[in-house]
Amino acid sequence: MKQKFIIFGKFAAVGGINTCIDFIVYTLLAVLSVNYLFAQCISYICGLLNSYFMNRTWTFKRKEKANWQEFVRFVCVNGLTLLITMFFLHLFYAENHWSLAASKFAVTIIGVFINFIGAKLFVFNKKASDA
Repeated sequence: MKQKFIIFGKFAAVGGINTCIDFIVYTLLAVLSVNYLFAQCISYICGLLNSYFMNRTWTFKRKEKANWQEFVRFVCVNGLTLLITMFFLHLFYAENHWSLAASKFAVTIIGVFINFIGAKLFVFNKKASDA
């Protein structure tokens, strides 16, 4: 049980770094008047790339060489998360008139939980890698 908390702690730390990357890129794009949904896609992809490498090597300690199947599973989980966060970003910001910052913060929290479950069960799971 202790090991599971350590893994989630590492995942959260990597997530913090990814979130910083995401927010910085998103803010820069917003300042440049890039559409908020397009900015979400670009900023999310920047965090995604960092996430894959850090979670693979540090959080889940995968020692074997990375393969395309694993990366595709990772991209699929994150693609689903992106679609869900974009839906909620639009819902919170455009439909419910939350501030853009509050909307972005809320969708980030939603995305963390979806990503952890997906990464643990479908991406960096030893059984998934052997399939």
